[in-house]
Amino acid sequence: MSAFIDEHRERFGVEPICEVLDVSASAYYQRATGERSPRAIGDERLTARIREVHEQNFECYGYPRVWHELQRQGERVGRDHVARLMRQEGIRGAKRRGKPWRTTIADPQAQKRPDLVNRDFTASAPDRLWVGDLTYLRTWEGRMYLAFLIDVFSRMIVGWQIASHMRRDLVLDALRMALGIRRPGADFLLVVHTDQGSQLEFNGSSQHHPLTRGVAMGARRRKSDRAGRPPMHSPGRPPVASREQRQRFWAAIARGVSTVDAAGEAGVSEAVGVRWFREAGGMPTVSQAPLSGRYLSLAEREEIAILRARGGGVREIARSLGRSPSTISRELRRNAATRGGKLEYRATTAQWHAERRAKRPRTVKLAANEDLRQYVQDRLAGEVERPDGGAVAGPEVRWIGRRHGRRADRRWGKAWSPEQIAHRLRVDFPDDASMRVSHEAIYQALYIQGRGALRRELTACLRTGRALRVPRARRRARGKGFVTDEVLISERPAEAEDRAVPGHWEGDLILGLSSSAIGTLVERSTRFVMLLHLPPMRDGGPRVKNGPALAGHGAEAVRDAIAVTITTLPDQLRRSLTWDQGSEMSQHAQLRIDTGLNVYFCDPHSPWQRGTNENTNGLLRQYFPKGTDLNRYTAEDLDAVAAALNSRPRKTLGWKTPAEALDEYLRSCQQANVATTG
Repeated sequence: MSAFIDEHRERFGVEPICEVLDVSASAYYQRATGERSPRAIGDERLTARIREVHEQNFECYGYPRVWHELQRQGERVGRDHVARLMRQEGIRGAKRRGKPWRTTIADPQAQKRPDLVNRDFTASAPDRLWVGDLTYLRTWEGRMYLAFLIDVFSRMIVGWQIASHMRRDLVLDALRMALGIRRPGADFLLVVHTDQGSQLEFNGSSQHHPLTRGVAMGARRRKSDRAGRPPMHSPGRPPVASREQRQRFWAAIARGVSTVDAAGEAGVSEAVGVRWFREAGGMPTVSQAPLSGRYLSLAEREEIAILRARGGGVREIARSLGRSPSTISRELRRNAATRGGKLEYRATTAQWHAERRAKRPRTVKLAANEDLRQYVQDRLAGEVERPDGGAVAGPEVRWIGRRHGRRADRRWGKAWSPEQIAHRLRVDFPDDASMRVSHEAIYQALYIQGRGALRRELTACLRTGRALRVPRARRRARGKGFVTDEVLISERPAEAEDRAVPGHWEGDLILGLSSSAIGTLVERSTRFVMLLHLPPMRDGGPRVKNGPALAGHGAEAVRDAIAVTITTLPDQLRRSLTWDQGSEMSQHAQLRIDTGLNVYFCDPHSPWQRGTNENTNGLLRQYFPKGTDLNRYTAEDLDAVAAALNSRPRKTLGWKTPAEALDEYLRSCQQANVATTG
């Protein structure tokens, strides 16, 4: 099967082929890489445990008892899982009720008798309804076959016969015995109900046999034959969630909520939510528009099921729901559950049938038009060519079903965007209306599984290279959940904007090689500079998942460094701090509690809102050039550089130094306090 997928994957793609073959795409990728899946390793261990339990019990246990024994030994595994592994390995228990020999052999050329019972196995008196069957018994001499007839009213065996064959004589002898003990002179109809085995078929009608005059025999017929729909193969089990739950899930995704939280809002498990998101490629599969009032809703179907269970009739249910009786009658007939052979109405099953029937799948344009699909694929993943026309293969990159990693090779191609392709079609084919497709249709063909138009691997040729489409709201809020409207720069006091009062700071990081960094703090009014020492946080221990960043400029390290540095200043110089929306300030709330410093954030991609800090960073690059390792500098080195900048005269300060301007402000504050005290 892997060879077949390898042969056709370039044309159809891996996911569509695996969907048609009913195999897992992830299993194919794991097999291609030669890696054993965790499931295969677990199955191997569990198979050994099953064999051990089976041998300890003299190879008599079937899968139910093996499963119970594993449960008693503390092995948490599903019963179907045990059954599958035992079936694969050919492990069987002692057969007690199994039937390896068939006793019901239908004759396709025999005349089918009408079903007079219709699965209503009740009788008002003896000798009104008999049911018959044929079974076998194991003996030391071989198999013996037993034909018998049971009276439904009294539950007594009224006729039986045993023989070493399954011929018609065996059944006729049992019937002769039953008719011989029947009360003579009975003038009411006797019905004998059997299956469609050829041993129980008589020549001609029932009246042709002298012993069965007045006896009608019927073949089994199911009530589900009146369901009003043609026989169909099983479409699988009903979905795990309703349309309303899917709508709530995708509405939450559109707001930027994570997949796990969206699944919680929709009322489904996390695994179901992740599966919905991945199978749809991050694109909604259900419309948010409410259903038309002409269609029954799930709530109405639940009401129908309740009233039907109470014995309500069609017209009574119709009056209760305000619907037409024909609508209720058609609903009870078309959407009833027929798995057990009866017409049983259940709301969830009826909703499933209605949603399945309402689907109108259409062949997508890219799948039907070979020329259009080839044009799109060539612009997405066509080979890069030299000026002389020669092809350049580029680096060989294997598709892994996920986005490319950082600083890793990417697949080369023409890499036109879907929007460029859609608009270029009108230029290249101005008179051919069939060569038209929207950019959104191209995205859907790439991301949604089962479309069968474009291979999922072609997403690597998009500019972003995303294997899943990210909702716009989630992309905007990614990594900036700590920034709320209350801490934006628009909420900063006006005194910070006009630089009238010192104490308002701007901060940022300057980065170097090996994830090294130095923090910078600049006072807006006096241009006084303070540098933060951010050494690596490596203690030799193992890395903790979701723990502090080991590079030294994570949220905890920056928070502690600012707190230690800023608390050396008097309170009047700790008014506010303005930073960009970097994740290193995600713990700004704790910083405000520790230092009393109000923290504000600039708008995205707006460095001019921290102009003083950006200018100072340019001055610092004279000491800390780009592309150098900043971890080699000690805290004393940083203090020396800060002192050098603070002792440099500035034109904007009237050629005073930042240190002199800050000292002058502190002296004026001290004199004002003394005057007030006096």
